[in-house]
Amino acid sequence: MKSVQDAAIAKAIILSPDFGTYSMANRYRELAERTHLDFSSAIKLLDCLPVFIDGDVHQRVRKAMAKQISKTKDCQFSSSREILAILFERVFRQNTRIELVEEFSRPLWRAISASIVPRNSETLDLVEEIPALFSPILSIRERIRISDRIGDYLSADPEEGDDRLILLCLAALGARPFVGTLSLSLYEIFKENPGARMRDLVWPQLYPSSSLRFVDRICGNEAAVVANFEFRPGERVRCLTQSAEYSSEENTRALFGFGAHTCLGKSISEKVWGLVVETFSQSDLRAEPLTITMSPHDDPFLMPVQIHIALT
Repeated sequence: MKSVQDAAIAKAIILSPDFGTYSMANRYRELAERTHLDFSSAIKLLDCLPVFIDGDVHQRVRKAMAKQISKTKDCQFSSSREILAILFERVFRQNTRIELVEEFSRPLWRAISASIVPRNSETLDLVEEIPALFSPILSIRERIRISDRIGDYLSADPEEGDDRLILLCLAALGARPFVGTLSLSLYEIFKENPGARMRDLVWPQLYPSSSLRFVDRICGNEAAVVANFEFRPGERVRCLTQSAEYSSEENTRALFGFGAHTCLGKSISEKVWGLVVETFSQSDLRAEPLTITMSPHDDPFLMPVQIHIALT
Protein backbone atom coordinates (compact mmCIF):
# COMPACT_ATOMS: atom_id res chain seq x y z
CA MET A 1 0.00 0.00 0.00
CA LYS A 2 1.28 3.45 -0.95
CA SER A 3 0.74 6.46 1.32
CA VAL A 4 0.32 9.98 -0.06
CA GLN A 5 1.12 12.79 2.40
CA ASP A 6 0.60 15.80 0.17
CA ALA A 7 -2.74 17.60 0.47
CA ALA A 8 -3.05 18.58 -3.20
CA ILE A 9 -2.04 15.15 -4.53
CA ALA A 10 -4.29 13.34 -2.04
CA LYS A 11 -7.23 15.46 -3.20
CA ALA A 12 -6.38 14.82 -6.86
CA ILE A 13 -6.39 11.06 -6.30
CA ILE A 14 -9.68 11.15 -4.37
CA LEU A 15 -11.32 13.07 -7.24
CA SER A 16 -9.67 11.11 -10.05
CA PRO A 17 -11.85 8.73 -12.11
CA ASP A 18 -8.78 6.47 -12.35
CA PHE A 19 -9.27 5.49 -8.70
CA GLY A 20 -12.16 3.78 -6.94
CA THR A 21 -13.21 3.35 -3.34
CA TYR A 22 -11.81 0.64 -1.10
CA SER A 23 -14.54 -2.00 -0.66
CA MET A 24 -14.82 -2.96 2.99
CA ALA A 25 -17.64 -5.36 2.09
CA ASN A 26 -15.26 -7.34 -0.13
CA ARG A 27 -12.82 -7.68 2.76
CA TYR A 28 -15.62 -9.28 4.80
CA ARG A 29 -16.52 -11.56 1.89
CA GLU A 30 -12.91 -12.73 1.90
CA LEU A 31 -13.02 -13.15 5.67
CA ALA A 32 -16.24 -15.18 5.45
CA GLU A 33 -14.72 -17.44 2.81
CA ARG A 34 -11.56 -17.93 4.86
CA THR A 35 -13.24 -18.57 8.22
CA HIS A 36 -16.54 -20.11 7.02
CA LEU A 37 -18.35 -17.72 9.38
CA ASP A 38 -21.50 -15.78 8.57
CA PHE A 39 -20.84 -12.07 8.03
CA SER A 40 -23.79 -11.58 5.69
CA SER A 41 -25.42 -8.82 7.76
CA ALA A 42 -22.20 -6.83 8.03
CA ILE A 43 -21.62 -7.26 4.29
CA LYS A 44 -25.14 -6.06 3.54
CA LEU A 45 -24.55 -2.92 5.57
CA LEU A 46 -21.06 -2.25 4.21
CA ASP A 47 -22.41 -2.54 0.67
CA CYS A 48 -24.60 0.48 1.49
CA LEU A 49 -22.03 2.76 3.12
CA PRO A 50 -21.23 5.49 0.54
CA VAL A 51 -17.64 5.84 1.70
CA PHE A 52 -16.93 2.30 0.45
CA ILE A 53 -18.94 2.23 -2.80
CA ASP A 54 -18.93 3.85 -6.25
CA GLY A 55 -21.06 4.20 -9.36
CA ASP A 56 -24.82 3.84 -9.65
CA VAL A 57 -25.19 2.13 -6.28
CA HIS A 58 -23.35 4.99 -4.63
CA GLN A 59 -25.63 7.57 -6.25
CA ARG A 60 -28.77 5.64 -5.31
CA VAL A 61 -27.73 5.26 -1.68
CA ARG A 62 -26.66 8.90 -1.33
CA LYS A 63 -29.94 10.04 -2.84
CA ALA A 64 -31.91 7.97 -0.31
CA MET A 65 -29.77 9.29 2.54
CA ALA A 66 -30.03 12.89 1.37
CA LYS A 67 -33.82 12.52 1.32
CA GLN A 68 -33.80 11.29 4.90
CA ILE A 69 -31.50 14.10 6.01
CA SER A 70 -33.81 16.65 4.41
CA LYS A 71 -36.79 15.07 6.15
CA THR A 72 -35.17 15.11 9.61
CA LYS A 73 -32.87 18.15 9.47
CA ASP A 74 -35.16 20.40 11.49
CA CYS A 75 -35.54 17.73 14.16
CA GLN A 76 -31.77 17.13 14.22
CA PHE A 77 -31.09 20.83 14.72
CA SER A 78 -33.74 21.40 17.37
CA SER A 79 -32.60 18.27 19.25
CA SER A 80 -29.01 19.55 19.09
CA ARG A 81 -29.97 22.93 20.50
CA GLU A 82 -32.07 21.39 23.27
CA ILE A 83 -29.51 18.82 24.45
CA LEU A 84 -26.63 21.30 24.17
CA ALA A 85 -28.38 23.69 26.55
CA ILE A 86 -29.08 20.84 28.97
CA LEU A 87 -25.54 19.46 28.83
CA PHE A 88 -23.89 22.82 29.31
CA GLU A 89 -26.07 23.57 32.32
CA ARG A 90 -25.61 20.14 33.95
CA VAL A 91 -22.01 19.33 33.09
CA PHE A 92 -20.11 22.58 32.65
CA ARG A 93 -19.93 23.87 36.21
CA GLN A 94 -17.24 25.86 37.95
CA ASN A 95 -14.62 23.92 39.96
CA THR A 96 -15.52 20.56 38.43
CA ARG A 97 -13.81 17.98 36.25
CA ILE A 98 -15.58 16.51 33.24
CA GLU A 99 -14.90 13.95 30.53
CA LEU A 100 -15.61 15.49 27.13
CA VAL A 101 -16.28 12.34 25.08
CA GLU A 102 -18.86 10.53 27.24
CA GLU A 103 -20.32 13.48 29.12
CA PHE A 104 -20.61 15.94 26.23
CA SER A 105 -19.84 14.89 22.64
CA ARG A 106 -21.48 11.46 22.62
CA PRO A 107 -24.77 12.58 24.24
CA LEU A 108 -24.93 15.39 21.69
CA TRP A 109 -24.45 12.91 18.84
CA ARG A 110 -27.07 10.59 20.29
CA ALA A 111 -29.58 13.43 20.24
CA ILE A 112 -28.84 13.93 16.54
CA SER A 113 -28.86 10.24 15.59
CA ALA A 114 -32.09 9.67 17.54
CA SER A 115 -33.70 11.92 14.93
CA ILE A 116 -32.61 9.46 12.23
CA VAL A 117 -32.94 5.93 13.67
CA PRO A 118 -35.47 4.52 16.19
CA ARG A 119 -35.13 6.27 19.55
CA ASN A 120 -33.99 3.41 21.77
CA SER A 121 -30.68 2.79 23.51
CA GLU A 122 -30.12 -0.58 21.81
CA THR A 123 -30.21 0.95 18.32
CA LEU A 124 -28.07 3.93 19.34
CA ASP A 125 -25.51 1.56 20.88
CA LEU A 126 -25.37 -0.36 17.59
CA VAL A 127 -24.87 2.87 15.64
CA GLU A 128 -21.78 3.60 17.73
CA GLU A 129 -20.42 0.05 17.42
CA ILE A 130 -20.61 -0.26 13.62
CA PRO A 131 -17.46 1.82 12.85
CA ALA A 132 -15.42 -0.73 14.82
CA LEU A 133 -15.96 -3.06 11.84
CA PHE A 134 -13.43 -0.94 9.92
CA SER A 135 -10.62 -1.60 12.43
CA PRO A 136 -7.87 -4.02 11.34
CA ILE A 137 -7.29 -5.19 14.93
CA LEU A 138 -10.88 -5.97 15.94
CA SER A 139 -11.28 -9.62 16.98
CA ILE A 140 -13.24 -12.11 14.90
CA ARG A 141 -15.60 -12.61 17.82
CA GLU A 142 -16.42 -8.90 17.96
CA ARG A 143 -16.93 -8.73 14.21
CA ILE A 144 -19.41 -11.60 14.39
CA ARG A 145 -21.19 -10.06 17.36
CA ILE A 146 -21.67 -6.70 15.60
CA SER A 147 -22.74 -8.41 12.37
CA ASP A 148 -25.34 -10.45 14.27
CA ARG A 149 -26.64 -7.29 15.96
CA ILE A 150 -27.07 -5.69 12.54
CA GLY A 151 -29.00 -8.76 11.42
CA ASP A 152 -31.26 -8.58 14.48
CA TYR A 153 -31.95 -4.89 13.81
CA LEU A 154 -32.87 -5.53 10.16
CA SER A 155 -35.02 -8.58 10.88
CA ALA A 156 -37.01 -6.74 13.58
CA ASP A 157 -39.11 -5.17 10.81
CA PRO A 158 -38.59 -7.15 7.56
CA GLU A 159 -41.12 -5.08 5.60
CA GLU A 160 -39.03 -1.96 6.12
CA GLY A 161 -35.68 -3.74 5.83
CA ASP A 162 -34.18 -1.54 3.10
CA ASP A 163 -35.35 1.68 4.73
CA ARG A 164 -34.05 0.56 8.12
CA LEU A 165 -30.73 -0.32 6.54
CA ILE A 166 -30.39 3.13 4.95
CA LEU A 167 -31.22 4.82 8.26
CA LEU A 168 -28.73 2.67 10.16
CA CYS A 169 -25.98 3.40 7.62
CA LEU A 170 -26.72 7.12 7.73
CA ALA A 171 -26.51 7.29 11.52
CA ALA A 172 -23.40 5.08 11.68
CA LEU A 173 -21.54 7.24 9.15
CA GLY A 174 -21.50 10.18 11.53
CA ALA A 175 -20.90 8.45 14.86
CA ARG A 176 -17.12 8.54 15.13
CA PRO A 177 -16.41 11.52 12.86
CA PHE A 178 -18.78 13.72 14.89
CA VAL A 179 -17.88 12.56 18.40
CA GLY A 180 -14.14 12.38 17.73
CA THR A 181 -13.94 15.63 15.78
CA LEU A 182 -15.93 17.64 18.33
CA SER A 183 -13.97 16.23 21.28
CA LEU A 184 -10.56 16.74 19.67
CA SER A 185 -11.48 20.24 18.49
CA LEU A 186 -12.48 21.40 21.97
CA TYR A 187 -9.39 19.77 23.48
CA GLU A 188 -7.15 21.54 20.97
CA ILE A 189 -8.76 24.94 21.55
CA PHE A 190 -8.53 24.65 25.34
CA LYS A 191 -4.94 23.39 25.14
CA GLU A 192 -3.85 26.32 22.98
CA ASN A 193 -5.56 28.88 25.25
CA PRO A 194 -4.62 27.96 28.83
CA GLY A 195 -6.33 30.04 31.48
CA ALA A 196 -8.53 31.97 29.04
CA ARG A 197 -12.22 32.48 29.67
CA MET A 198 -14.39 30.80 27.05
CA ARG A 199 -16.01 34.12 26.16
CA ASP A 200 -12.58 35.61 25.42
CA LEU A 201 -11.47 32.87 23.02
CA VAL A 202 -11.30 33.46 19.28
CA TRP A 203 -13.44 30.54 18.19
CA PRO A 204 -12.79 29.15 14.69
CA GLN A 205 -15.64 29.06 12.20
CA LEU A 206 -15.18 25.30 11.70
CA TYR A 207 -13.79 22.40 13.68
CA PRO A 208 -10.01 22.92 13.97
CA SER A 209 -9.36 19.17 14.25
CA SER A 210 -10.79 16.05 12.63
CA SER A 211 -10.92 12.44 13.80
CA LEU A 212 -11.00 11.19 10.18
CA ARG A 213 -7.38 11.41 9.01
CA PHE A 214 -7.30 9.52 5.70
CA VAL A 215 -9.26 7.72 3.01
CA ASP A 216 -8.14 4.78 0.89
CA ARG A 217 -8.49 4.51 -2.87
CA ILE A 218 -7.81 1.68 -5.30
CA CYS A 219 -6.14 2.27 -8.65
CA GLY A 220 -8.31 1.03 -11.52
CA ASN A 221 -7.55 -1.56 -14.20
CA GLU A 222 -4.86 0.59 -15.80
CA ALA A 223 -1.75 2.22 -14.38
CA ALA A 224 -2.16 5.85 -13.36
CA VAL A 225 0.15 8.80 -12.76
CA VAL A 226 -0.70 11.71 -10.44
CA ALA A 227 1.97 14.40 -10.13
CA ASN A 228 5.18 12.37 -9.65
CA PHE A 229 3.43 9.32 -8.23
CA GLU A 230 2.95 6.20 -10.32
CA PHE A 231 0.33 3.61 -9.35
CA ARG A 232 -0.11 0.01 -10.46
CA PRO A 233 -3.50 -1.41 -11.42
CA GLY A 234 -5.29 -2.54 -8.26
CA GLU A 235 -2.84 -0.78 -5.95
CA ARG A 236 -4.27 0.52 -2.66
CA VAL A 237 -3.44 4.15 -1.92
CA ARG A 238 -3.81 5.84 1.46
CA CYS A 239 -4.62 9.53 1.00
CA LEU A 240 -3.95 11.62 4.10
CA THR A 241 -6.62 14.30 4.34
CA GLN A 242 -5.61 15.69 7.75
CA SER A 243 -2.04 16.21 8.90
CA ALA A 244 -0.01 18.40 11.24
CA GLU A 245 2.24 19.02 8.23
CA TYR A 246 -0.61 20.58 6.23
CA SER A 247 -1.62 24.21 6.54
CA SER A 248 -4.77 25.00 8.51
CA GLU A 249 -6.42 25.96 5.20
CA GLU A 250 -5.58 22.59 3.64
CA ASN A 251 -6.95 20.71 6.66
CA THR A 252 -10.11 22.82 6.68
CA ARG A 253 -10.75 22.27 2.95
CA ALA A 254 -10.57 18.50 3.46
CA LEU A 255 -12.69 18.47 6.62
CA PHE A 256 -15.81 17.08 4.92
CA GLY A 257 -14.20 15.31 1.97
CA PHE A 258 -14.38 16.05 -1.74
CA GLY A 259 -16.60 15.64 -4.76
CA ALA A 260 -19.14 12.83 -4.89
CA HIS A 261 -18.00 11.59 -1.48
CA THR A 262 -18.45 14.86 0.39
CA CYS A 263 -19.85 14.14 3.86
CA LEU A 264 -23.64 13.94 3.88
CA GLY A 265 -23.69 15.38 7.39
CA LYS A 266 -21.73 18.52 6.47
CA SER A 267 -24.65 20.91 6.93
CA ILE A 268 -25.79 19.66 10.34
CA SER A 269 -22.18 19.36 11.56
CA GLU A 270 -21.50 22.97 10.65
CA LYS A 271 -24.71 24.12 12.35
CA VAL A 272 -23.95 22.17 15.52
CA TRP A 273 -20.45 23.65 15.69
CA GLY A 274 -22.06 27.07 15.41
CA LEU A 275 -24.33 26.20 18.35
CA VAL A 276 -21.38 24.99 20.41
CA VAL A 277 -19.42 28.18 19.72
CA GLU A 278 -22.48 30.32 20.48
CA THR A 279 -23.01 28.55 23.81
CA PHE A 280 -19.40 28.40 24.96
CA SER A 281 -18.60 32.00 23.95
CA GLN A 282 -21.17 33.24 26.49
CA SER A 283 -19.44 31.50 29.41
CA ASP A 284 -16.94 32.85 31.94
CA LEU A 285 -15.60 29.36 32.60
CA ARG A 286 -11.96 28.47 32.02
CA ALA A 287 -11.09 24.96 30.78
CA GLU A 288 -7.77 23.22 31.46
CA PRO A 289 -7.05 19.96 29.59
CA LEU A 290 -5.82 17.25 31.96
CA THR A 291 -5.50 13.90 30.17
CA ILE A 292 -6.35 12.39 26.80
CA THR A 293 -6.56 8.67 25.96
CA MET A 294 -6.81 7.50 22.36
CA SER A 295 -8.48 4.35 21.02
CA PRO A 296 -6.30 1.60 19.49
CA HIS A 297 -9.02 1.13 16.84
CA ASP A 298 -7.82 4.06 14.77
CA ASP A 299 -8.36 2.92 11.20
CA PRO A 300 -9.33 5.34 9.63
CA PHE A 301 -10.14 7.35 12.76
CA LEU A 302 -8.00 9.08 15.34
CA MET A 303 -10.53 8.55 18.09
CA PRO A 304 -10.33 9.77 21.68
CA VAL A 305 -11.69 7.41 24.33
CA GLN A 306 -11.45 9.92 27.16
CA ILE A 307 -10.56 13.59 27.45
CA HIS A 308 -10.59 14.98 30.97
CA ILE A 309 -10.67 18.72 31.56
CA ALA A 310 -10.89 20.89 34.67
CA LEU A 311 -13.28 23.84 34.79
CA THR A 312 -12.65 26.92 36.92
